[in-house]
Order: sequence, then C-alpha cells, then structure tokens
Amino acid sequence: MNDDIKVLLFDLGGVVIDIDPNKAISEFKKISSKTFNDFKELDYRYESFNSDLSKLFNAYEKGEVSDQSFRDGLRRAGEMKIDDEKIDEIWNLVIVKIHSDILELILKLRRKYSIMILSNTNSIHRNFFDKLCIDLHGKTFDKLFDDVFYSFLLKCRKPDKEIYEKVVDNSKYLASEIMFFDDMRDNLIECKKMGMRTYHVKNTLQLKSFLSDLILN
Repeated sequence: MNDDIKVLLFDLGGVVIDIDPNKAISEFKKISSKTFNDFKELDYRYESFNSDLSKLFNAYEKGEVSDQSFRDGLRRAGEMKIDDEKIDEIWNLVIVKIHSDILELILKLRRKYSIMILSNTNSIHRNFFDKLCIDLHGKTFDKLFDDVFYSFLLKCRKPDKEIYEKVVDNSKYLASEIMFFDDMRDNLIECKKMGMRTYHVKNTLQLKSFLSDLILN
C-alpha cells in the first residue's frame, strides 16, 4: 500500500458491525396498525428521503432531532402504542453483532497506523453497539480507536462532502493520508475526489484478507 497512508478510517455498519435493518423493519410492521406502512425508509440503503419517516430517519442521524422526538415520530408513523423501551429494543435489532475477527485485525493495525471510525449512526444505536464493544474489549469504540466520527454528532451524513471535510479538519491529517473503508460505493465518491484512498468492502472474507496483508507487509 502507498507509504503516504497514515490513517485507516472505517465505517461501522457493513464493515465492523454486521447489521440487518430488515429485522427492525419487520418487527415494526407487526406492531403497526397501518396496513401499508412497511418502514422501508429505516433501511440505510434506502436514500430517497421523501416521506415523513425517511425525513425523520435522516434528521435523526444528523442529530437534528432528539431520541425522544425520533421515538415519537416512529409511533406516529406506524400508529403504534408501545413504550420507549420497546422502541429502542426493536430499533437495536438492526445491529446483529460486532465482527470480532475484523475488529481484532484493525486493532493490530494500530501499531502501524492511526485507526478511526466514520459512521452514519444515531444516539440509540451508539449506546447499544458501545455496550457490545465493552462486552468484547472492556472499552467503547472511542476508547479503542484514535478517533471516532459519528454523523449525529457532526450534524451531517455520508455521502455529503461536508462530513469528509470535517473528518480531515478534525483528524489533523491530509485527505491523501487517509484510507476509507465503506460498504456503500456512493459513500466513497466525494472523499475520493478530495484525495482519500478508498476501499469498497464487498464481504468480510475479502476485507479480512486485505487487513491481514497490511499487518504482514
């Protein structure tokens, strides 16, 4: 790999964390009293933010609405009579598990590179995946990595150029010194234009092989 690379920047969902939005979507559909509401806008791969629900999801991941406003919005959208705890429980079904083998490889690479996270996420999910991380390593992601950049804290989301600019500014590295790993090709376009190296994560086996080679070389 290019010797100029000093930072390995990782997406979480679809890279370090196994996610399945359909698990949460299907549970909300079971509870919803609206016959035709399928909650598909809660899938991060569904990017046409036209409905009230998709706008709510987008705003939540940009930190523009609170946890409570998001829960209330879900209740209204699905006409659901469930409490906050149940909403959080279903919402967290999106997060299946942490890929412990991928995480282990990344942590080994900290000897050679600065390792960071850039993820479109939200407060409820962060609390949940940090608990999973504590179960594995006794620490949250922000304690294991040199820096973490979460959309709801940065007030912007991938694939908008603004979020990559904030990463570069806050990391104190040049864009050309950063390699970004993401499972969504659309999220690699703007950062590549800025000069970042990019890696499109297609599957965990391929990623494990690439990271293992980085450790050895």
